[in-house]
Parts: sequence; structure tokens; C-alpha cells
Amino acid sequence: MKSTIIFGLTFIAALMLEGLVFPSDLIWYKPEWTLLVILYWVIALPFKVGVGIAWFLGLLVDLLQGGVIGQHSLTYVIVTAACASLYKRLRMYRRWQQSIFIFLLISINQLVGFWIDHYAGDADPTLMIFMPAVVSAILWPWLFVLLRSIRRLYSIQ
Repeated sequence: MKSTIIFGLTFIAALMLEGLVFPSDLIWYKPEWTLLVILYWVIALPFKVGVGIAWFLGLLVDLLQGGVIGQHSLTYVIVTAACASLYKRLRMYRRWQQSIFIFLLISINQLVGFWIDHYAGDADPTLMIFMPAVVSAILWPWLFVLLRSIRRLYSIQ
């Protein structure tokens, strides 16, 4: 029960950060908060947080951002499945090595999301689509330490 409450609170915090309005000049630098939190929990506790939660949170992000329904769900499921299949290896990496892997996963998320947006006629080709992956990878070590300390504080296993 305690772990469910902590999961819920961290996901709510991530969704609140996801809903922050950025100035139009800085929109490319907005990190993928919800996906970062999902990836942390998948690496830390892959048998409690997985593809189903990623799909549900992706739907919530779609509703929050007003995009194509199912777009974030699809990308979150793809990235979460890839992360879940490699979680044992990811645990052994140093934080900077994890950041590189997080960059790759969020780049996949951004690329698939761009393809969906481009197909819907909402996006123009630009390399700036990868900037949220860069920012998210830079934030990963601090977010990892924060969430790990929360997990240890409440003894979630």
C-alpha cells in the first residue's frame, strides 16, 4: 500500500511538471518529466512498474498536452519495454552511463512522437526534436538520486 502511494505521488509530481507552461522560445528545452520518472521506477522496481502504467500515464500526458490521443502512450510503451528488458544491465552502469542510455531512450520517444506529429501534419523536420532528450539526460543523475532517496526513506522494495 505504501509503495502505491509513493508511486502515485511521484507520478502526480511528474505530471504537474509536465504541465508547466514554457515560453515559446524555450519549448524545445522542456524535459520529459513523466518518462524520466517511469524509467526510474522501471529500473528500480521493474516488477511493480511496467508497460501498463506507462501506457496509462501516456494517456494522461496526451490529455494534458492536448495532442493526438495515444501518441505518448505508444512512445512510452516502446521506451518502457526497451528499458524493462535491460534493467539489470542499467543498474550496473554509472550515472553518466545511465544518462547516455536515457538520452537514447528519450530520443526514440521524441523520434516516434515526431513521426506521429509529422503524419498528422503538425510538425516540421528539425533536429531540435532531440533537445528534450539532451536536457532529460542532463537531469537524470539528480532525479535518480532524488527518487532513490525517496525509495529508501520509505523502504519501498
